[in-house]
Amino acid sequence: MHPSPEDHVEITNLLARYCLTLDVDDVEGWVQLFTPDAQYVVFGRTWDGPDGLRKMMRGAPRGLHLGGPPVIDVVGPDEARTTQNLLFVEAQSGILRRSVYTDELRRTTEGWRIFKRRCQFIVADGLSDRPEA
Repeated sequence: MHPSPEDHVEITNLLARYCLTLDVDDVEGWVQLFTPDAQYVVFGRTWDGPDGLRKMMRGAPRGLHLGGPPVIDVVGPDEARTTQNLLFVEAQSGILRRSVYTDELRRTTEGWRIFKRRCQFIVADGLSDRPEA
């Protein structure tokens, strides 16, 4: 089901904030974009809740996150799924990583939030849990 215009704007802004908070190193602002019971799956690992998200970010490289427009599917009154491509430019090395995010979102009293995010990397053979070396 397609999102309402209001939900489309709010979800698109949520995912834009995801990229921008990371780019300006606002980890606490970034954590607030997730539900308290959120799960993040990347590099074959799972990070749970605010503490897990903070721990993941302590070890993550800094850089520029260029997110494409999301495909949004509403699956219930308070649930949506999104798919979005992303180009990450690592600040130190300039290495480019191409990836696809698949998300489960929940509507909360604070608005739409990320409940589960999976990051897969675009490699020669398709999608992978790890980028090419």
